[in-house]
Amino acid sequence: MLWKRIATAAVLLPLLVASILYGKGQPLAWPFLLFAGIAVVLCAHEFLRMFLPASRDLFAGVLLASGIFFGGALLPCSLVLPAVLSCVLLAAYHALPGPSDPAEKVRKGATLVLVAVYVGGLLSMYPRVLFLPRGEFWVLLGVLSVSVGDTFAYGAGKAFGKQKLAPVLSPNKTVEGALGGLLGSVACAVLCGLAFLPAIPAWYAAAAGLAVGVTGQAGDLFESMLKRAAGVKDSGTLFPGHGGMFDRADAILAAGPPLYLLAAMSPLAG
Repeated sequence: MLWKRIATAAVLLPLLVASILYGKGQPLAWPFLLFAGIAVVLCAHEFLRMFLPASRDLFAGVLLASGIFFGGALLPCSLVLPAVLSCVLLAAYHALPGPSDPAEKVRKGATLVLVAVYVGGLLSMYPRVLFLPRGEFWVLLGVLSVSVGDTFAYGAGKAFGKQKLAPVLSPNKTVEGALGGLLGSVACAVLCGLAFLPAIPAWYAAAAGLAVGVTGQAGDLFESMLKRAAGVKDSGTLFPGHGGMFDRADAILAAGPPLYLLAAMSPLAG
């Protein structure tokens, strides 16, 4: 399976990098916005299919997640919160019609809210990062640090893994693998900082790598919990060796908010 993972990454990574670097100079960074928007649709669909497979719920959830994504990415800051909360209300109220019992309606509404905010809201951070000064390099730092951390975690876990990290959620993950992943994320962030963001102190780049590494691994575990609850191995079958889009993007999703905070507070933002 390793060669399939490498082959898939070899196709996806150049497309992602091209959309980031080319998109920075385009109106509304449309190439990257399109790339991320497609990821939102696929992730939300896979998420919902695990718990709410009815076509009406799938359509509503994907639409609301997309609304939160584009609103969070493009609206002025003063309008983002009202727009997101409006989508949250629509997601919750979508469960009101129909004959099902109230407990089922609550479960459906809560699932739709979670999907819309977790997928659409978290991914909307990346266009926001891209719009910052030298934001394209911050996006690259975040995405590459998460991806390198995932590779280091896999290798360290295979070579040194003994103590289980979260056996109930993901039996194959180990403490040693997690530490190796964090080391890889920090090292990658420092190298990206030196190469693309020389005005950023090395310790600041390392802090960014640590932040996206920790939240990325937590996002990976969160998706493992969802799949355990749904009784599935992968969220989808879109990518050979990777599963679905949600399987591929789970850690990147979670790394978005801390990446934006650190990029916005960096010396380059002043």
